[in-house]
Amino acid sequence: MFLQALVCAIALAGASATDSKLARAYVDAVHDLNVKHARDPGKETEEELAKKLPPPALKALESLLKEKSSPELTQALQECSEAALDLARVEDFAKIRARLAKDAPADAAKLDTMLARPRFVLRGVGGLDEQYLEHFADVFQGVLEAYDEVFGFAEFSKVPGKKLRVRVHLEQKIERAPHFGPEFPYHSEIDFPVIDAKKLASPTPEGKMLFFGLCHELGHVIAMWDTPGKQVDYHQWADYTGFVIVEHLASRKDAPAWMKDLKDARWRTLTIQRKEVKDAKPALDSDKGVMATLIGLHDRVGPKTIGTAINALDAEDKRMRINRVRYYKFEELKKALLVVVAKDKDKKRAVEELLP
Repeated sequence: MFLQALVCAIALAGASATDSKLARAYVDAVHDLNVKHARDPGKETEEELAKKLPPPALKALESLLKEKSSPELTQALQECSEAALDLARVEDFAKIRARLAKDAPADAAKLDTMLARPRFVLRGVGGLDEQYLEHFADVFQGVLEAYDEVFGFAEFSKVPGKKLRVRVHLEQKIERAPHFGPEFPYHSEIDFPVIDAKKLASPTPEGKMLFFGLCHELGHVIAMWDTPGKQVDYHQWADYTGFVIVEHLASRKDAPAWMKDLKDARWRTLTIQRKEVKDAKPALDSDKGVMATLIGLHDRVGPKTIGTAINALDAEDKRMRINRVRYYKFEELKKALLVVVAKDKDKKRAVEELLP
């Protein structure tokens, strides 16, 4: 939190005195709200939190938008744009974007875009327009709903109440696969590269499994296991949840229209993964052993039971957190599962056998 505030302060230091003062009033107000919420989230949603932005901050932004064009103003507006994204202030972001586009019409198409829905915020980078984000939002919402249907996880964002973020950026070539960024202080964010500004298709011509990547990274958002210097799940939890969700969506008879360009199920499903680990024994000391364990739990106690156990751990909120990201251990999961299945002898036996 301190680092983010410091970066904003350094950037604004180069702006004119008036522009800097007005921008600082807006940026600081957003920062203060996010800090207070992160300390004690309660049941407050980000939409409710955004409405608490003080009137002086809104007035400062309106005044800034009326300032004369200058490089300093552009810099100040860009900082306010980042703050608007941090609080899901869509209308503020749109006003700032419109002013930036007016001052530099030749670069308007390259400006970042933003779309917000109840559970997430999308940021389009590199020339992705609002229409593209609408389509991406349909896909992402469908994936979230699939997680709801299969697992029933209660918590996604590391800060309760805050919407998930996805930074969707257009690239000529994908150098790094989609990945969860745990470094952001107030929300959970997935970095998602694409190579086509017209449609989301997966795999790419180069074989990048973007759709599986999206499903996989949400697994990381929900639960992290490996800690610096120590392997716990050998990166298998997110693969497991990703396989499950891809197969769930691909096997639906009423598959949504947006699935037609997402073909990852030919290569990435739980059914295919079963064959990969069919000779592996459940264990917690190797990647195949962990995958066999997770598949065993999936088959014998069910994904909804796994989700209920994770929810119970989240409700207790006693496990490790690093930068507010939740980290889990299999011994903790075992204890939670045994409570959930206490009245079912077969499921209890399964937990004890798979997680000795």
